[in-house]
Amino acid sequence: MEGEWIFEITLSTQLLEPTHIRWAPLFKPFLDDTGRIKMEKLKVHTQEVDTKNTLGIRVISSIVVSVSTKDTFLAGTDAHVFLSLGNLGDYPLITVGEDDFEKGDTRTYFLETNFTLASLRAEKIQLGHDSTGKLPGWFVSGVTIQLKFAGSNMLALYKQWGEIGWLSLDVEPFTTIAELQGGVG
Repeated sequence: MEGEWIFEITLSTQLLEPTHIRWAPLFKPFLDDTGRIKMEKLKVHTQEVDTKNTLGIRVISSIVVSVSTKDTFLAGTDAHVFLSLGNLGDYPLITVGEDDFEKGDTRTYFLETNFTLASLRAEKIQLGHDSTGKLPGWFVSGVTIQLKFAGSNMLALYKQWGEIGWLSLDVEPFTTIAELQGGVG
């Protein structure tokens, strides 16, 4: 429309989630019947995808975890591997019918969630296994966690860890659990 000051723009947050917003200045000049300039008050319209919980906080709908096993002799494991997110839950990392975590492999898992970024940051994150199977020792060469927020199709990198080392009761540091994030509580 001629003289219309409303624009539709697309903004990106630091987490790369698109948000569509309609914006307008608060006042629009116009000429009244006497030829004098007046200012018409305009409304500001916004439209956002519903990505928040009842408190208005953005919700993580899924976590994407990629785990790499070192490409060295006996680095793989036959044990049951899990990712623990403290009070937010434990997630088994398994692909049915597959032999996960063999030497040189990188596996990616999509975990459905329903919590906020603040709650994730407050929790201890651990990667570990139950030390079962024929050869349970495991050499982890890297872990990456990405987040997908509700209403978005994009992933945001949360954290990335390089070589974790051996998770084995037979090799130093003689543990099957690696603490990736300390947590607040």
